[in-house]
This record gives sequence, C-alpha cells and structure tokens, in this order.
Amino acid sequence: MQNANAYQESKRQALETLTKGEVVVRLFEEASKQVKMGIFLTERGNSVKAYNAIAKAQQVISSLHRSLDMQYPISMELDAMYGFLFEQLGQANAHRDVELMKELWILINDLKDSFKEADKLVNSSKPTGR
Repeated sequence: MQNANAYQESKRQALETLTKGEVVVRLFEEASKQVKMGIFLTERGNSVKAYNAIAKAQQVISSLHRSLDMQYPISMELDAMYGFLFEQLGQANAHRDVELMKELWILINDLKDSFKEADKLVNSSKPTGR
C-alpha cells in the first residue's frame, strides 16, 4: 500500500510541475490513446468498450474546449476545431466508423504535435533567470 501511495504522490507532483502547454499535450495524448483503443476494440467487435473509449476521448476534447481563453484570436479557431472533433467522434462512435476514427486519430495527433512544438517555442524564448 505504501508503494501505491508513493507512486500516486510522485505522479501528482509531476503533474503539478507541468507547463500549461505540457498539460494540453498530455490531454491530446490521452485523447489519442482512447481513440486508438476505440479503433482496436471496434475492429475486434467489442462495441461496448469501444464506445466507452471514444466517449472518454470526447470528454478530453470537451475539457480542452472548456479551457479556451476566448480573449485570444486563436481560441476562435480552436473552438471550431474542438467542436468539430467532438461532433465527429460522436458520429464515429454512433456508426462504429473505424475509418473516421482513424482520420480523427491522425488529426488529434497532428494537433498534439503542433501544441508540443508551440510549447517548445514558448519555453525556449523565456529568460532562464541567470
């Protein structure tokens, strides 16, 4: 039990030290993982677990959507993108459409990579304090 508590504490501390960009990247990684799992399970006929995996991906996208700060111009574009992803994930889930799931998985990974690059640029331009 102590090992489990130590693991949970170290995991919590690691999450608390993430930049906002790193949190967004982690959320996209989770959405990607859930869509990939949905694809895998749908292809194997496990529709209940596949449905749940895609629903989890939708929850992640919804969290990203709710976190937008609409004072920035890019937020309007992300608002539309997240709405599109949420809607399309719902369609893919309702119709067990593996091809659509695969397309959305690619899009989610592209967004993840874009945010990862943006976070690197932002962090590399910050003064180091030396």
